[in-house]
Amino acid sequence: MKLKIYKAIFIILLLAAIVIIACIALKQWNSMENEKENQEVVEAFSNLQTTETENEEPVKLKGYDVIGIVTIPKINIQYPILAIETSNPEETKEPMQYGIVRYWGGNVNDYGNLSIAGHNNYNGTMFGKTKNLKIGDVVELTDLTKTTMQYEIYDIFVTDPNDVSILATNDETIREVTLITCTNGNRERLILKAKQIV
Repeated sequence: MKLKIYKAIFIILLLAAIVIIACIALKQWNSMENEKENQEVVEAFSNLQTTETENEEPVKLKGYDVIGIVTIPKINIQYPILAIETSNPEETKEPMQYGIVRYWGGNVNDYGNLSIAGHNNYNGTMFGKTKNLKIGDVVELTDLTKTTMQYEIYDIFVTDPNDVSILATNDETIREVTLITCTNGNRERLILKAKQIV
C-alpha cells in the first residue's frame, strides 16, 4: 500500500516538474522571439531615410508606432520606443510586453521630460540591467529625424509605484529622460533620471 502511495506521489511530482520546466522553456523562447523582433524593428527604423518622408510608412511593433530608439551602451541594450496614448498602468501592460513605451511626455528629444518605461526582466532583457547603471552613465535617444542625443544619468532612486512627481518637468528649456522599471517584486519603481549632454 505504501509503495503505491509513494509511486503516486512520485508521478505527481514528476508531472509537476515537467509542467514547470515546459513553462520556463516557453517563457524563455517567447523572450528570445521578442528580442529578435525588437532588433529587427531597430534595424528597420535605422534603415528609413527619415520618418518625415511622406512616402514611407512608420515603423511599427505589434501595431504600435515606433517613435525612437533607446540605446544604453554600458549595458548593451537597444530597443524601439513605442508610442502609446495613455499612462494608465493597466493600459500599458500589453505594449510593455513587446518593448519600451513612452509613459509620459512629448516626442523623443523634445524639450522637457520624456519618461519611458520597460520591464525589469529576470533574464536581463528590456530594462532588466538598468540596476547596473551609475550616475554619469550615458543613455542615447534617436528620434524620428534620425538625430541621436546623449543624456547623462544624474539621479537614481527607488520610489512608490504611485509617485507621479517623477513625471514632472522642472525646466522646460532642457531635454531630460526618465527611465522607469519595477523593482523589489514589483512593489517599487527604480527611477533613473538623465539630462542632455550639451
